[in-house]
Amino acid sequence: MDRIDAMKLFVRVAEAGSFSKAAVALGVGQPTVSRRIQDLEAQLDVILFQRTTRALSLTEAGERFYRRAVDLIADYESAEAEARGLQHEPVGLLRISCSNSFARRVIIPSIPPFLEKYPKIRFDVISDDALTDLVEEAIDLAFRFGQLRDSRLMMRKLADTPRALWASPDYLARRGTPTAPADLADHDAVLFRKGLYSDWTLSRGEEEVNVRVDGPFAASGGDNLVQAAQAGLGILMAPNWLVSGCVNEGQLVRILPDWEMESLPVNCVWTAGRLRGKTKLFADHVTEALKAAMTCD
Repeated sequence: MDRIDAMKLFVRVAEAGSFSKAAVALGVGQPTVSRRIQDLEAQLDVILFQRTTRALSLTEAGERFYRRAVDLIADYESAEAEARGLQHEPVGLLRISCSNSFARRVIIPSIPPFLEKYPKIRFDVISDDALTDLVEEAIDLAFRFGQLRDSRLMMRKLADTPRALWASPDYLARRGTPTAPADLADHDAVLFRKGLYSDWTLSRGEEEVNVRVDGPFAASGGDNLVQAAQAGLGILMAPNWLVSGCVNEGQLVRILPDWEMESLPVNCVWTAGRLRGKTKLFADHVTEALKAAMTCD
């Protein structure tokens, strides 16, 4: 087995976290995979995996080798594609993970113009409001919000998306329009499903106000919250990209427009190495799509 194949096998085992899972994926026997990893360790004169009866994990040397191997494999495949004259025509499957609302409002609308440029790409989109395991599902690129919690993943921020307060004209006609942050305490809110209440922080210049709000409806998905706000169940705090269609159609209006809320970072994340090839092309494409999705007339 040459060195490139050995590195590919090592990366597959590292990402699967199991000799047996890697063996199944590669269509070979587990003893073969184990023996080849042992041969690689002997060639490098290091231990790459910490083996126990219950788990397989990378050693410190294995972590370093993994990071370099991913980039070396990608560079080799890029050079191979260039030699074959394929460098300007990305091909193959692109597996994407994101929330349901982000898929509906940003990802899916952005795919047709992307395919016009790169017709040999195929998409497999996993939309779920729970976090998908990128390794287990073989995800090429995921889109997530806020601060990255999993330190094993690579991240690139695509945008800081503004957040504001929104309500339906019907709700405001029934309950009145808040004129100051303190008024929010007397209103209903529709909330992301974290608890019975939420704390909203609003700022205007050097002034900052924290208000505790609650309401009759909470949900885990952005689409559910938008529908609840449209139905007049309460005031919604949301990024522009989530509500822009409803705002532009007059179904939701912004309240307290002089006050700002902390922006919500939108990030793309992946397992290792540098962002390149079709994944980089699509990440760049989504960055531009976000700009359009954040526009509220």
